[in-house]
Amino acid sequence: MRHTRASDYSRLDRTVFTRTTVKPLTAAVAGAGALGNEAVKALGLLGTGCVLVIDPDVVQPSDLTRSVLFRQTDFTGCNKAVALASAAAKLFPDTQFLAEGSEIADVGFGRLAGVDLLLSCVDSDLARLEIAYISTRLGIPVCDAGLGTPNYSHGRVSWFPAASGACFGCKLTPRKRRELLTLWNATIRPCGDAPSEQAAPSTPTMAAMIGSAQVELGLRWKMQATSESQTFEISLDGEPRARWFRTPRSASCPFHEFPGDRLCELPSPQATFLDLLESAGESACVLLDWPIVVRARCRDCGREWAPMQRAAVLRRKQGIKSICPSCGSRSILEQESIRVIGRNSPWVGFKPEQLGLPESHRYAIRFESGGK
Repeated sequence: MRHTRASDYSRLDRTVFTRTTVKPLTAAVAGAGALGNEAVKALGLLGTGCVLVIDPDVVQPSDLTRSVLFRQTDFTGCNKAVALASAAAKLFPDTQFLAEGSEIADVGFGRLAGVDLLLSCVDSDLARLEIAYISTRLGIPVCDAGLGTPNYSHGRVSWFPAASGACFGCKLTPRKRRELLTLWNATIRPCGDAPSEQAAPSTPTMAAMIGSAQVELGLRWKMQATSESQTFEISLDGEPRARWFRTPRSASCPFHEFPGDRLCELPSPQATFLDLLESAGESACVLLDWPIVVRARCRDCGREWAPMQRAAVLRRKQGIKSICPSCGSRSILEQESIRVIGRNSPWVGFKPEQLGLPESHRYAIRFESGGK
């Protein structure tokens, strides 16, 4: 980590953007909580051409007092992304607002491929790591923001350029990165429960400050093609203070090398994995971005079933598919997960939707030695 003098950022002062330069941009906002509300509001005020809002959760009564655009009581119980896009569309008619009521890892890469800037407003390191993978895989720069822990007025905005610079995974210690990768990336894991994730509570005022700074700095860094990862932090706990620093790419971060892989679309909407492999060429296999749990067993009643769900979601024990369909227990044992589909795989005749994979996705194809 290298601290940076304020004078190093003098170019930011000369970066000018107007509604004309912002209008052609498409931004995706992952997370529609207090920070996501502020980011969407700022993007609408600036006249961004298109904003895709992504969040799987529903609006709770407590959200009405923390999130600036969730002012209507009839939003309670609605999907956050849908509610936020609906509210913003009424206020900012010059911007097209779209909604995806799912986690960003469940949004097809084809849906995200045209995004110019991804704003990360999520509240867990696991989600940030998933965003880092998507960013480096698709070459989409990320501007990530975070709010402080309880009783601290603290906020942070980080830039991850996706190409030559560091990603969020580079900022983590090797141990922390390994823990998170095991949670969503391993096809075999211990039977113990997944570690709980702590939300990052904050005040609406800090959300307003950091969300606005996230959009302001994200657009500036995007437009001047900033190639290094950098972070701006502000703290109002005690004496107000702010600092800048840069983060170098970590040699141990696995998200910057995809040897021999290329992304391919399905040859037709109803194609199977076999169709995809035949269109790709000989010696090809499909590398799934996230392991899919295809067989699980309840430790309490012994029921076995096919979740057909990303392992990370099952391991977080959230949602209807993360409980036993017979007794409702959350004590689940994964028995089989898949990450690679080759021509001899029992799943090669399946359509992606049968494995719970998103529409409009682009699949990583790898070739064995001698393949094309």
